[in-house]
Amino acid sequence: MAHVIVDSHCHLDSFKKSELGSLPSGIIPVTAGYSHKSNVKNAEIAKALKIPFSLGIAPQTAIFEGLGGLPEWERFIRSQSPNAIGEVGLDFHWPKTEKHLQDERELFPRMLSLAEDMDLPVVLHTRKAEKETLDGLEGFGWKKPFMMHFFSGDAETALRAVGMGGYISITPLHSKDRRKTIEAAPLGRLLSETDAPYIKGGISAVRDAVAYISEVKNIPFEEAAEATARNSATFFNFGL
Repeated sequence: MAHVIVDSHCHLDSFKKSELGSLPSGIIPVTAGYSHKSNVKNAEIAKALKIPFSLGIAPQTAIFEGLGGLPEWERFIRSQSPNAIGEVGLDFHWPKTEKHLQDERELFPRMLSLAEDMDLPVVLHTRKAEKETLDGLEGFGWKKPFMMHFFSGDAETALRAVGMGGYISITPLHSKDRRKTIEAAPLGRLLSETDAPYIKGGISAVRDAVAYISEVKNIPFEEAAEATARNSATFFNFGL
């Protein structure tokens, strides 16, 4: 297991077909949807490649597409038996109007209800909204595991999430807050991800995320790889 690395969040629907045919060995990608269109593609890709996947309607989709198709989108997610619901959550970067925020705040608990009903964990998109997203989980009464994808908050917020049963997903991008988060969070609650192709390097860059955790935690690369892979397998409920 020490030689397996898990990229806990990427978007294989945005890869070229030629790239999907030559994914690096030794890495298990977890591909994630964020809209109905991307959910359809990701489910198809995941089943063809026999890899774990998450499906969800992200807050930015509520802004760009509205919520008119939500019942149909939810029916599709139910029919596909994903490993998690996501990415879902709150995003305070994109909203330009009060209606945008209202749609996001309406969508988030709908996705939590879907996940609760399907007995699945959630993958959270929390851009510039880490605290508010955790507040939303508490207000909903969320009890199952959750993953804070591409976590960019501070260590205090990360520890709050861990205390609520959350996992913190680390990208290869270095920052003071991310370093402090890695230092503070237990190794048993850290995941590695790329958000590829939106971070350069494709899913191979997950090795850099693992190396970052290894460096900050002052542990061997193999130990960080094994821990993050095991954490991902536990969260997404798949075998290594």
